Amino acid sequence: MKKTIYEAISIIFAACIIGIIFNLFSDKPFSLFDGEKNYFVPDSVLFNDLKQGKDTAKNNDDSLYVLKDTSGKNNISISSNDSGNKKIIKDTTNKTQHKYLLVTYKQVIKLLGNPDVIFIDARPQALYKESHIGSAINIYPYEENENDYFSKINRLNRNKIYVVYCDGGLCDLSHAVVRDMINFDFKKVYLFAGGWDEWLKNHKL
Repeated sequence: MKKTIYEAISIIFAACIIGIIFNLFSDKPFSLFDGEKNYFVPDSVLFNDLKQGKDTAKNNDDSLYVLKDTSGKNNISISSNDSGNKKIIKDTTNKTQHKYLLVTYKQVIKLLGNPDVIFIDARPQALYKESHIGSAINIYPYEENENDYFSKINRLNRNKIYVVYCDGGLCDLSHAVVRDMINFDFKKVYLFAGGWDEWLKNHKL
C-alpha cells in the first residue's frame, strides 16, 4: 500500500516538473505566478482618450475614474490629465502588481477603423498572416532577435491608442507586449483578453 502511494506521489511530482519545463519553453507559456490584476475600462474613460487625442485645446478636467477588477471586490482610481494620459493615484488594494486595462468585444468593434487606434496582434507571424483583426500590426514578444522586438515597440507612436490581443484564454503573449509597452512609457495601452477566440465567436470573417 505504501509503495503504491509513493509511486503515485512520484508520478505526480514528475508530471509537475515536466509541465513546468514544457511551459518555460512553450510559444504560449501560461503565467503561473504573475499576480496580475485586470480592470475593465468603462466607455467614459476609453472614449475620452479618443476625444482628447483629437482635441488640441487645453482640458483642465482632472476627473477621477474608478475601475473595478474582474472579481468586483477591489477598486482602483485613475486620473486623466491634460494630455489624456492616465496615472494611478489611489490603489485601494494596496498592491503594486501590473494592472492591465481590459476592453470588451463591444468596445473593440467601436474602436475598429479609428485612425487613432492601432491594434496589435501578439501571436506568431504564421497565425497573423492567416488572419487578424482589422488592420492590426504584428508584434510577437518571443522573436528570435529580442532587439527587433523592442525596436518595433519603441518605434510606435506614443500618442496613439493601442489594443493588444493574442489567442485569448490561457494565451499571455498579449500580456507580455502590454507589459513591455507600459515599461516603454506608453500610456494608452489596452488588453483585449478575449482575443482571437472571442473575435471568431462573435464576428463573421
